[in-house]
Amino acid sequence: MYTSGSSGTPKGVVNTHRNVVELALDPWWSGSGARHRRVLAYSPLAFDSSTYELWVPLLSGGLAVILPAAKIDLGEIADAITRFDVTAAYFTTALFDAMAHEAVDSLGHLEEIWTGGDVLSRTALEKVLAHCPGTTVVHAYGPTESTVFCSYQVFATDTRTVERLHLGVPMANTAMYVLDGRLRPTRPGEPGELYVAGSHLAAGYLGRPALTAERFTANPYGLPGSRMYRTGDLARWNQHGEIEFVGRADQQVKLRGFRIELGEIETVLSRVAEVGQAAVVVREDRPGDKRLVAYVVPGAGSEIDPEALRRYVEGALPEYMVPSAFAQMDALPLTANGKLDRRALPEPVLAGGADGRAARTPAEEVLCSLFAEALGLPSVSVDDDFFRLGGHSLLATRLVCRIRALLGTQLSLTDFFRHPTAALLAGHLAGVVAEDRPALVAAERGATVPLSPAQQRLWFLDQLEGPSATYNIPLAVRVRGTLDREALRGALSDVVARHEVLRTRYPAQDGTPYQSVLPVESIDLALPVVPVTEDALQDTLDELAGSLAFDLARDLPLRGTLLELAPDDHVLLLVVHHIASDGWSNTPLMRDLGTAYEARLDGVAPGWEPLPVQYADYTLWQRDVLGSADDPDSVIASQLAYWKGALAELPDAVSLPADRPRPAVASYRGATHTVSCPAETHRALTAL
Repeated sequence: MYTSGSSGTPKGVVNTHRNVVELALDPWWSGSGARHRRVLAYSPLAFDSSTYELWVPLLSGGLAVILPAAKIDLGEIADAITRFDVTAAYFTTALFDAMAHEAVDSLGHLEEIWTGGDVLSRTALEKVLAHCPGTTVVHAYGPTESTVFCSYQVFATDTRTVERLHLGVPMANTAMYVLDGRLRPTRPGEPGELYVAGSHLAAGYLGRPALTAERFTANPYGLPGSRMYRTGDLARWNQHGEIEFVGRADQQVKLRGFRIELGEIETVLSRVAEVGQAAVVVREDRPGDKRLVAYVVPGAGSEIDPEALRRYVEGALPEYMVPSAFAQMDALPLTANGKLDRRALPEPVLAGGADGRAARTPAEEVLCSLFAEALGLPSVSVDDDFFRLGGHSLLATRLVCRIRALLGTQLSLTDFFRHPTAALLAGHLAGVVAEDRPALVAAERGATVPLSPAQQRLWFLDQLEGPSATYNIPLAVRVRGTLDREALRGALSDVVARHEVLRTRYPAQDGTPYQSVLPVESIDLALPVVPVTEDALQDTLDELAGSLAFDLARDLPLRGTLLELAPDDHVLLLVVHHIASDGWSNTPLMRDLGTAYEARLDGVAPGWEPLPVQYADYTLWQRDVLGSADDPDSVIASQLAYWKGALAELPDAVSLPADRPRPAVASYRGATHTVSCPAETHRALTAL
């Protein structure tokens, strides 16, 4: 059997004859009478649901009604159910939802329905229960590695209201555990990874012994020699002693510093009565701008009010978990075996300015332009809300910096959140005193340009500890399809030529470092190609990004590598030293690279305007603004005086107790150690 590919490339799972027999002879089938005497079989044979569709009826003296459709068609499925007197069927949750809204009458002919594979829509379930009073619905859970099903929750024929959705009770000869990272059972309410054990477990993965050893581990809670399978699903015990599904471990994302369970957001969306289906993904439609996008499908006969939906989510989740965009669809895309195809979800259409008021003042005009630039939209009206158009906190932080620089005014992030439209913000800024700072313009440069304070810190650490990859900033981009390597190499050279800081070295004269900008014509940027397999991709990326240090006095602070997985599948890895870039710089870097690559494909150089200022100009401007520490009236002198006073009573170093001697030079090797704490401690830490 092959997995559905929901967590990556489909893997061959070695399910044995014994596994199939264990499933087919489970007491549930014999205990449910003859409800499985005629089972609909429409799944491809390579998918695990076909095991249920064929062998449960055939090994019990029943009949498999084979639907020879190459593509899932609701009409054909509904017609087959009624025409062939089908008594039972399995539907993925996405297909179950579609049937509930488009062909619910046909489901009433079934005596028993099994559904699973993803988060089940409460709205769809209650609709089927209401319209099909003689039908038992079973919400099943089970990965391919446990041979289709390992647990089930039954909704009897008289059920009308669903109080709780959970993973139900285990199948015969099956055990389920919710364990932490040390394989210890979690406490009620504490998320952990779900493990499954029992005679249903497959032998492993076809031709992948390392992955088999990783996912099929020794079972410390079973008989000696028994195994358990790491499902990759996050779950928790609730107060009723039931296991609740939280989400996929591989759907746990880190966005803007926060760890987010996408399944948790989907669960909240599914609670809205008008929402029939929901899916949440992280998209990066513009390089460096990752955002949460929610896709919702209205329930039958329902209309979704986008503003009401957003307000509900904002009231149920913290700000960092609220999607930047809500896209309404007629139906969610499905894979060949009926599961949600997250990769086929379209880019959300965000628009502003079409029906709103135009700018009335120069300040509003500038702000509308800056809003549109930050959001990647053609235009924004003065009344368009920044956050309703897909903005988020990190994007707002960047925009505030742009507004300060262009308008020369004081503006805090808090004030921006309070005034999220150009009209409101212009009105607020009208009462703000402008900052008395010189304009940032191209400066006259002497024989040498000093380093900025931020660069000086990094240069000093490099001198103190020696070259290190600690301050490498990696940026990896997957490129699927035809790739012109020479055009890409030329585009990288164009970007390096455009941004002086990417062709700047940092030698020292009499112990004082300075910026040495190399002329464009002296740059010969290499782009080596490294063949790599999918399994080795992450390790290769880690090795290239985290093991090779830059020599700040001799090397360019940027290097690129092209990893080739196939002729039409590549990963471009760019590594930049922190002395020349930061996380915020990824967006303009990748935007310029995309522009240059498109131009190179056309056989021309990019036709962009020269940058008005370079980082060296900023360095000289910053020194002008801060002044000299020897001048008591300078900005930097007053700031140094403040912090010296504020930190005067603190020790020079904080020596925390450790289980080993502190090394003379920091290695920067580290890891994350997760601990659980009581609710009272968590509340106290939150308050602190």
